[in-house]
Amino acid sequence: MQDALPRPLGVGDDVLVGDVISTGKGACLEMAMLDDAVMTLGEKTVFVVVDYIVGGAKPNAAMRLLQGAFSAASGTLMQVADAKFMVSTETATIGIRGTSGGGQAAPEGQPNIISMFADAGGGAGEIIINTQGGAQTLSTPNQTSHISSGFVPPTKPVVLPAATMAKFYSKAKAVAPKPPAGSTDGDGDTAGASEAETN
Repeated sequence: MQDALPRPLGVGDDVLVGDVISTGKGACLEMAMLDDAVMTLGEKTVFVVVDYIVGGAKPNAAMRLLQGAFSAASGTLMQVADAKFMVSTETATIGIRGTSGGGQAAPEGQPNIISMFADAGGGAGEIIINTQGGAQTLSTPNQTSHISSGFVPPTKPVVLPAATMAKFYSKAKAVAPKPPAGSTDGDGDTAGASEAETN
């Protein structure tokens, strides 16, 4: 949805800053961003691209996950020392630096889950989860933290079995970045090119 007007996304379509992106039952969406990061949304997910600035003195990516599941595979922006790559939910703010991760968003009082993945590009960064009650850092692949409320700290991270991770994120597991040929930043308002696929 752009400017309150719904529009379907096709393979190779641009995703613009301000777009509200939603997926239906049984569907997932993969977006190749301008810095080669890959965002994947699972079914019944609502996601907003708030800002995505790759170049300049203050590179910044800000997105909001309203509901559903997402995963992010790191791009070049996540490797820049002063860059910010943030995903906000109703209960937490998730900062991803030099690695890959994902999560499941739910309303206040219901379980929210954030995980770090083994990065396909070999990244060994971290994911910092902040709520109004405190913070936790994920620094090992398959570490996962739960959030029940924005007013309490995230739970202490635990490392889950690979099979458990694969099953949980099967509808939103990011793959190695493969942006469409000819993708450009245009006037700076294009967040990335999208590739939709329905299972």
